Order: sequence, then structure tokens, then C-alpha cells
Amino acid sequence: ANTMSPIRNLVKYPNRVKELQALFTKNPHLHGAENPTFLKGPNDQAIFYTSIALFGLGTVQTLRGWVNMSFGWGKVE
Repeated sequence: ANTMSPIRNLVKYPNRVKELQALFTKNPHLHGAENPTFLKGPNDQAIFYTSIALFGLGTVQTLRGWVNMSFGWGKVE
């Protein structure tokens, strides 16, 4: 078999630059907070809001741990 096949599959793929440029330059009259670039991709909103939720959950759990340690709650005696 061809041993270069996995490498070729990584580097030989269709050029989608024009398609992606069109996606990110759509609605050029909207700038900044009205239409942020990091939310223009097809899955960007799901990834962004999931990461915000996970960060928020981690922050809440960290604060909960600090409060529990401060007051001595939840200790195993």
C-alpha cells in the first residue's frame, strides 16, 4: 500500500479560502459588537457559549470550594 497516503490526506484538500473569506466579510457595514468576527463561523456560537458556560461553572465551583474551606463546611471527620 501507499505509506504516504495519510500525509497526503492532510495536505491535499480543497482550497476553501475564498468561501471562508466570503463568510467572514458578509455584512461589511456591521462592525465591532454588532457582528463580532469570532461568532461568524458555522459552529462558533455553540463553541463560544459552551466555553462561557464551562468557565462559569468552574468559577462557581472554585468559589464554593473557597467558602466551604473558609467556614469548615463539608469536612470528613
